[in-house]
Amino acid sequence: MNNRTAPTTALGVAIAVLLSLTVLPAQKATEREAPAAATASLTALDRIQIQQLVRKYAWALDSGDNYGYAYADLFTPDGVLVGRAVPFSQGREQLAALGRLGRSAQNPGGTLQVRHYAMNHVITPTADGATGTQYLAVIVPGDGQSKPGFVSQGGRFDDVYAKTPQGWRFKRRTYVPSREGY
Repeated sequence: MNNRTAPTTALGVAIAVLLSLTVLPAQKATEREAPAAATASLTALDRIQIQQLVRKYAWALDSGDNYGYAYADLFTPDGVLVGRAVPFSQGREQLAALGRLGRSAQNPGGTLQVRHYAMNHVITPTADGATGTQYLAVIVPGDGQSKPGFVSQGGRFDDVYAKTPQGWRFKRRTYVPSREGY
């Protein structure tokens, strides 16, 4: 070996050692995680049912159907909503009360003057169910004459879904409002 090849050979050996110290442990970690990832999967039907759950949420909240219980029934019995207007609601009765907000003699159907629109839904399987997130825009329609409609708020929902005998339900739903100026 001459003096010109010695640094090149030493550099090659150093690179090989570094790769073996970083790539091989990472590869082994990936192999350990592979069985867990394989168990965390959703069928196409699971995904469709979760999407329907999210769509029913907006409808149930806007309609106040079944005196708010259509809304409450979208959650597990111990389900939790963490929000902005109502910081924390848990259990069927609290959630039903939230689902009937806006009901009155003038508006017996519920909060029909507000429309919740969820979009860009992303669902991620987990070992015990799924999580999801989607954007939310809340629009208050105008009266069609002098009063214009407006977007009253926007943000996103971060969800934890659980599969129950009644189908997919919200285990936890957290509303994260958008920050103003963004």
